[in-house]
Amino acid sequence: MIEGTLYDGATAHPHAVSVVVADGRLELRQDSGWSDNVEASVLKRMDAPAGLLRIGRTDSPGWRLMLPAAAEAELGPLLGRHERYGRWIDRIGLVPALVVGAAITVVVVGTGYIAPHWIAPHVPMSWERNVGTAIVGDFGELRCRDAKGQKALEDLVERVAPGATKGPDAIKVAALNVPIFNAAALPGGYIVVFKPAITETSPEALAGVMAHEIAHVRRRHVAEAMIREFGIGALIRLFAGNVGANAEQIVSLSYTRDNEAQADSDAIAMLKRAGISPKPTADLFTKLSKQQREIPGYGAEFLQSHPLSDKRAVKFAAAVDPHRRYEAALSRDDMDALFDICLPRKK
Repeated sequence: MIEGTLYDGATAHPHAVSVVVADGRLELRQDSGWSDNVEASVLKRMDAPAGLLRIGRTDSPGWRLMLPAAAEAELGPLLGRHERYGRWIDRIGLVPALVVGAAITVVVVGTGYIAPHWIAPHVPMSWERNVGTAIVGDFGELRCRDAKGQKALEDLVERVAPGATKGPDAIKVAALNVPIFNAAALPGGYIVVFKPAITETSPEALAGVMAHEIAHVRRRHVAEAMIREFGIGALIRLFAGNVGANAEQIVSLSYTRDNEAQADSDAIAMLKRAGISPKPTADLFTKLSKQQREIPGYGAEFLQSHPLSDKRAVKFAAAVDPHRRYEAALSRDDMDALFDICLPRKK
């Protein structure tokens, strides 16, 4: 029996489950008595942070099962095998086949890695804005709408990036009442912050997170990631209005290591200009990494789209100037308003 965390696709709440492999399917159980059977034919591997095995379902886009990486040994037969070479290799020989395969791989991987970086700057921001607007609109009642809290959140963005919320290409930020620690840059300059990222951090740490997402927006990393993950054809259909099933994937877009390093450097520079210490952001990264190791599934959504390492925390910590007197990211009143942003509105 394997212990794991299930996101059922219907709610954002993680569920602790026990997993058993039986008769070519997964049996999921909870102490409450709930159980479910999932056929192997609908299971698929998904990208996951180191130390975890992430499984999805082809018939349920939002369904995700997080398990320890060691479970691969038992679940491998259900998740499919790597294809072996066929008769054509016997005809041309193993060594020539390896050379041809390696050359093709270099071309495909190189093109797939570099092309999105070239194409992204040429994607019209108006196309991206339409997609971002559709996604944020789909959040409906999950969006926190307290006016004072919203202003405080926008003020925090302005602290790290003056003028960012102004003009035709303004960054639009929204808080979501979803019990998952995460923040994400969306197409068209939208940034969403989930409630725990507001209530379980200091404004200074949140400023670092927001600066990082602002960097992704300004560097066009969002369009680049969409091209890399969806492909040009799917991206055009997406821009044409077919957001639907891809919304969850867009919220959890993954960036390259170069993108993440660049966004970190930009964020540190923004914090420096704003006079905000980068140490709380470093402490937050360290905390998330530690809790992920101790509690599998904790912060999984954030770590999925923002791969963390000790080096990233060290990078922010190294940027601290021991001789500088740093300022608070927000006033006390703005801090209180931001903390209460997801409370029900008074009628």
